[in-house]
Amino acid sequence: MKRNYHQRPKKGRQPTRVRDSSAVTVSPNQLSEIPETYQELINFFQSQDQELTGPILNALRIETIKRIEQITGRPLICYVSRTNVQDPNVPTQIDHSDLTGFSDLVHGIDGKDVDVLIVSNGGLPEAAERIVDLLRRKFEHIRFIVPSNAYSAATLICLSGNSILMDIVGTLGPIDPQIGGFPARSILRAFETIEGRLKEEGPAALTAYLPLISKYDLHILEICKSAQELSNELAGTFLSRYMLQCSEDDPRVATIVSSLADFDKNKSHARSINRENARELGIVVEDVESFAGLQPLVNSLNNQHVIFFDKTGFFKLYENSIGISWGRQVHQVNILVPDGRKQGPIPSPQPGPPQPSN
Repeated sequence: MKRNYHQRPKKGRQPTRVRDSSAVTVSPNQLSEIPETYQELINFFQSQDQELTGPILNALRIETIKRIEQITGRPLICYVSRTNVQDPNVPTQIDHSDLTGFSDLVHGIDGKDVDVLIVSNGGLPEAAERIVDLLRRKFEHIRFIVPSNAYSAATLICLSGNSILMDIVGTLGPIDPQIGGFPARSILRAFETIEGRLKEEGPAALTAYLPLISKYDLHILEICKSAQELSNELAGTFLSRYMLQCSEDDPRVATIVSSLADFDKNKSHARSINRENARELGIVVEDVESFAGLQPLVNSLNNQHVIFFDKTGFFKLYENSIGISWGRQVHQVNILVPDGRKQGPIPSPQPGPPQPSN
């Protein structure tokens, strides 16, 4: 169905004409309905004769956040990372630098309740722990909104909420730790397999398995075990202290943690855990649709973030409705690399300093 986006009528105020005589500039707060889908948003910007990186893109996000707050009756802060980046040089993961962003986001927010919209493929559990501590020192009731990806360390953060509000495409993920890009459990299992075979075949078989063992230092075993223990400990603490508000010995906690941390069961660190699966585990999940008019706004905001990342060099964004709107972006740096014939500039993405999103 084709939608037309008309401005809200305001006495004495007329839309401003722009270069294209068939297009008018409409302020986002004049819209009776926010465009929802990716295609509708693109059509809207084109109808306004606006660049997709222009101020209207930012203004529309802020207006959408405000309308979400009107429905929920509580402030909303947004922490969003680009999730379709494959370049390891672009630090999209949750890390300790995010404490600066979260500190800005909660500054100036009154009251003890807050919603946190989070999109991330994960990152450092140690950073996740610090973010949770910051939020919980400020707020008594926290609800996380998950419109798309909230994997790994982002799932850990969500477990510290009183509840999670999920869209139909929203997803949590396993919390088994990764070491150098490999699941810690798979590394441990490889050692366990070799150990079992050596017991069966005897010391003479050591020569055959030595090339496999030599790829890893022995201390990697302890690193893998410690990483697993940390992830499980944080998940158990967050669930018992905040979401389920029960003893850490409660069997519900053990069920959720063991399922989320079980690499042998999940088989992939990127395995999707949708809201139905999450509820079956015992995680407190609400449907976005349970709030009248909320789902289209959350979906629109998520698509606006996707467009923002697609059209700019940003890979992280921290935003709320009371003046915080900045992010981190990639700068291209020329590096001279000898290729055997000549030296020429090869662009390499490097993380840039924080920049205003507009």
